[in-house]
Amino acid sequence: MKYDYVEKAITVTRREFIGMLGIAAAMLWTGAFAVTDLVADRNKYIRMRTAGLYKDDEKQAVRQSHNNKSLMKMYETWAGKPMGHLAEELFHTRYYDRTVL
Repeated sequence: MKYDYVEKAITVTRREFIGMLGIAAAMLWTGAFAVTDLVADRNKYIRMRTAGLYKDDEKQAVRQSHNNKSLMKMYETWAGKPMGHLAEELFHTRYYDRTVL
């Protein structure tokens, strides 16, 4: 017995096919717009926060840690010297490579 396979005829006209492509493209663009809108809003809030931090820094009388009398007193009484072992362990940030997470 020989196997004969005959495909079914396409029941979608060209006009219907183009319409379906248009609908699919519209859905993709709507989703892409929503994502870019969210990213733009996020970037706007980041810029606003950065501007606020810079404005707060400009208002401060002492803007450098080595000129801050209270910080120097804290080092003298509690943490030893600046960049000492205890100060390094408590106050300084360690960075970890998180690109592989």
